Amino acid sequence: MIKTRLYSLIIPACTLFMSAIATADDVTVNAEARIYNPAIVYINPGDTVHWNNMTSHNSVTYVVPEGATGWGEHGQLPGASFSVTPEKEGIYGYVCEPHIGFGMVGVVVVGQPTAERKEAAMKTATDTLQGPFRRLIGTIKKVEVK
Repeated sequence: MIKTRLYSLIIPACTLFMSAIATADDVTVNAEARIYNPAIVYINPGDTVHWNNMTSHNSVTYVVPEGATGWGEHGQLPGASFSVTPEKEGIYGYVCEPHIGFGMVGVVVVGQPTAERKEAAMKTATDTLQGPFRRLIGTIKKVEVK
């Protein structure tokens, strides 16, 4: 009887945990010449974004949701391919610093792309970005909201 109750608790918990693992997705962003392809990706919290072909590129966040951690370090040298797994919902705007003059920018939208999240990202971008880094604003404007 106790075993039956224990199994009735454990099995649904394991199923829920395994379904969460099974639904995590991987998305790939390719650095191509002077663009990220795709420039905007939509993921769920816990999904992983991979950047490929980064030998002459970097990826550094300049717009990050409040309370979240970005990736890359300002002034980071171009390097190898890498991955991030954002957990905090919101809009993350990033640039390739060596190619920002060409407009090499991208956006990762984590969770539901609401108007409030887009507005918060636009406010951060317009308040903090200067010079060619403001090119990121145009890509954030293209984010589709629900």
